[in-house]
Amino acid sequence: MKKAVLLLFLSSIAVLGGVEIEEGPHSLSAKLGEEVLWTYHYDPAEGKPYFHPLSSTDGTPFTALRPKDHPWHRGLWFSWKFINGVNYWEEVWNTGVPREGYTRLLSTTKRISKSKAVQIDQVLDYAPGKDAAPIMTETRTISVSAPDAEGVYMVDWSCTFTALEKDVLLDRTPLPGEPDGKAHGGYAGLSVRMNKEVGARGEFVNRDGLKGMDTRRAAAAWEWFSVADGDTLLFMDHPDNLNHPAKWFVSTKMPYFSPAVIHDGPYTIKAGETLALKYRILIAPGALSAEAAEQFWQEWK
Repeated sequence: MKKAVLLLFLSSIAVLGGVEIEEGPHSLSAKLGEEVLWTYHYDPAEGKPYFHPLSSTDGTPFTALRPKDHPWHRGLWFSWKFINGVNYWEEVWNTGVPREGYTRLLSTTKRISKSKAVQIDQVLDYAPGKDAAPIMTETRTISVSAPDAEGVYMVDWSCTFTALEKDVLLDRTPLPGEPDGKAHGGYAGLSVRMNKEVGARGEFVNRDGLKGMDTRRAAAAWEWFSVADGDTLLFMDHPDNLNHPAKWFVSTKMPYFSPAVIHDGPYTIKAGETLALKYRILIAPGALSAEAAEQFWQEWK
């Protein structure tokens, strides 16, 4: 469907109530006609919940699920790297079984408004083994707007982590120049893994106008990935977040990007204390100017 026709179609369906929401046994999806716009998966057996697909309203799918090079990458998802020295990121290759630490989903509740906006509230915990006692809990709220008349919609992702009886040390693979540092060091947190097809047609640009791999390790309040024919995924870091503006971990080869909240060093949550983070992802069926992206961020913050 050509974009001009689709936008006219979107204007019509917005008046009629927007997308349709479908609920599965462990998932929630938004459908635009016969196409799935997004699906949020929350099967406790999988551990970490995630969005896949995450697509623009004109049909461009941004995300990849469990690609061969990194099968623990899950579309749009959240994962810590190390907690108290235990690896929560990787899995045993092609099994879905955590290598060490377990992110465990305890509960999910959902609310769907008349406009078909969605709110998902979840409780998770983190444990150094499958049957181990938790060391940290998380409360998570995800809100997904209905597309507006121009086909733009947003995902708001808020999470609060609470250390339990003991301090919790959040860490990442060390940076180049640090002891045992790696060229790929620094990543952890909310991330988007995109598929190679869309990656071959687009480019990363940050708030300061840096592009591609020049955005890697650069601090910025927002960064987008825009496809050559227009569709854009704008990722925003909130000013209240730890270490704002985030330094971004970017790979143009995968492609992948993330506001790496502990990029420069580990962070300790004291026993009984919390760490709160919030992000917004805006998906647009067209190109954004830097001025428009800045306005979206200013209005949100």
